[in-house]
Amino acid sequence: MPFEHLTFDHVGIRVTDLAVAEAFYERLGFLRDPAEFAPAVQACGLVHPSGLRIHLIFNGVPAPEGNVLLDAPIKRPGYTHAAFVIDRMDDLIAWLDREGIAVTEGPITMGHGRRKVCFIRDPDRNVLEFNEIG
Repeated sequence: MPFEHLTFDHVGIRVTDLAVAEAFYERLGFLRDPAEFAPAVQACGLVHPSGLRIHLIFNGVPAPEGNVLLDAPIKRPGYTHAAFVIDRMDDLIAWLDREGIAVTEGPITMGHGRRKVCFIRDPDRNVLEFNEIG
């Protein structure tokens, strides 16, 4: 094993319009970290009050078929989604409904202690998974 300590730092999410994507993720509680705004490399770091970080990579080109990793008939290799742990799925589902954000799958039950799982999509059709563990 090349290292003993391993934690997750962030996930990079490619988007087509930084303002639209940032507004969406702000609704989920993520706020821009000015120290991680790097227009030269088209990246914008956002941080959630929990400490979780994401990077919006704002050099995406719109794809008419939707998410090229999940929606296209040929399945290409790549990261398909980011998964988050939440406290209460019922509260999330109610909030998503109030906000007009569609649940694309779930809530369903999956293994490894996941009591409830649901999936949504951001404005660029990137998939976000939410897990209630318990």
